[in-house]
Amino acid sequence: MSINVNVAASQANRINDYSSKLIEVKNNLNRVKGDLNNGWTAKEMIYINQSIDSINQEIAALSSKLSSIGTDVLSAAHQIQRQEEAEAKAKAEAKAKAEAEKKANAAGN
Repeated sequence: MSINVNVAASQANRINDYSSKLIEVKNNLNRVKGDLNNGWTAKEMIYINQSIDSINQEIAALSSKLSSIGTDVLSAAHQIQRQEEAEAKAKAEAKAKAEAEKKANAAGN
């Protein structure tokens, strides 16, 4: 069974979409942070801002990891495809060589 690079590409695209959605969440969280800072001037805002910043850092890291995974999925699929093609070529060459030797032996007898 050979690898389907199109399926792998589709999976990689879905992973990259999830990465983009995380960036959207991060941007929305930053908007909420801005709205809170504009409307609320309590001491607690220091801690709220720190928490939001920490969450944003985690979201950015996760998004980056997902993006990397998407790239790795596609890269691995292409590598597997190249290996499968090389194996098929080697097998075909070995078969052709064996048939040529068989023919040569039959002609020599």
